[in-house]
Amino acid sequence: MQPPDVRGSNEPPPDLCTPAEQTRAGTGPTDRPPLDQVGGPSGTKGLSAVSLTVVVLSVVGVLVAAATHCAVLFLNITPPNSLSLQHAAAIEKYTQPEFTQSWKFFAPDPTTANIHVQARAKVMKSNGVSSVTEWVDLTAMDEEWIRHHPFPSQAQQNQLRSAWQNFVSSQDSEGHPVGLYGEMMQQYVLRIAAHSFGPYVIGGAVQSIQLRSASTPIAAPPWSNEHIDTESGYLTEPWWTVKAEDFQ
Repeated sequence: MQPPDVRGSNEPPPDLCTPAEQTRAGTGPTDRPPLDQVGGPSGTKGLSAVSLTVVVLSVVGVLVAAATHCAVLFLNITPPNSLSLQHAAAIEKYTQPEFTQSWKFFAPDPTTANIHVQARAKVMKSNGVSSVTEWVDLTAMDEEWIRHHPFPSQAQQNQLRSAWQNFVSSQDSEGHPVGLYGEMMQQYVLRIAAHSFGPYVIGGAVQSIQLRSASTPIAAPPWSNEHIDTESGYLTEPWWTVKAEDFQ
């Protein structure tokens, strides 16, 4: 026995409905486009000529910038050669201090002392009296700034340390800067110190700045019987006159 037809008495069967009624009822054919036409052209085929040009130029620019960056860093870490010596100033300007290279972690003779750079300033007060500040530990100021800082800047961590190391290595046996590079490094550390003090301190205008390094040997570990004198030694530079541009 066939089940009774529960369709409403006024609703015609599907095969008797018009095409429009079948479409509204969801039982008839629809005008859907073929699947291969849905979404339009894919990939770069859907880009205009201007958009495609922008994409190509952007990719080429990124590749050129990456290749140039790698080439400069390669010249910076390789032994001196004709190309690196010819462009030494440009390479130094690009790599310092953000991309400085340090191999001390792998060195057979690691650092055995903590070196802090200190400075003091000679100021002229409005009444004509000259005064000298106390020694200020610039390295301790940087360490205090980056301590507990989640994202310390590369410059704050390495600028002063690298500048002082390069300055000391550019001096002769009598402590005089050697060549143009030595003079540039002297001016560099002077400007770092000038920015730390500012143009005015203790009620007077800064006239000159003196720097020194305090080298404190690292004590031997508790399990060692070696005795190390941890008294600090100082390397003091002469007074250097500052100019208005040193504070800029």
